Amino acid sequence: MLAALFERDGEARVWLVRKSEHLRSHGGQVALPGGKPEPADATLLDTALREAHEEIGLAPGGVEPLGALDPYTTITGYLVTPYVAWVAEGFSPVPDPGEVARVFDAPLALFATPPEPRQVKMMSLRAAMPSHVVDGEIVWGATLAILSQLAKKIG
Repeated sequence: MLAALFERDGEARVWLVRKSEHLRSHGGQVALPGGKPEPADATLLDTALREAHEEIGLAPGGVEPLGALDPYTTITGYLVTPYVAWVAEGFSPVPDPGEVARVFDAPLALFATPPEPRQVKMMSLRAAMPSHVVDGEIVWGATLAILSQLAKKIG
């Protein structure tokens, strides 16, 4: 996963995606760009950069990697290692329609504030989960936890 940060109007912001509905895993959910390692990936950072390039058109040469956050285990059992990178000025996302329904950004500072419970679809169930709403999208679960960790480290 890649927390791709950039600055707008003096505020740190992060790129997010809503995954395409048809995906078997986490379809329709808001996430950071990312996915599973492939044999050609030498490191998990390489995986995060490759996935961000595939999903939102973020070229690896257009970012400055800043480091990794603590690994996180999702409720579905995935172990993810989120990386943080600074995005060069002027990047405009181009979503891959096969994987991404929408790309949008959020102020990083939002994730330093307490989330509120909202109804979310979790597998085949609905449950009230801590979350934030950004531009009509619900950010919860692993994405919320990772961004909250990052916002607290920076803030």
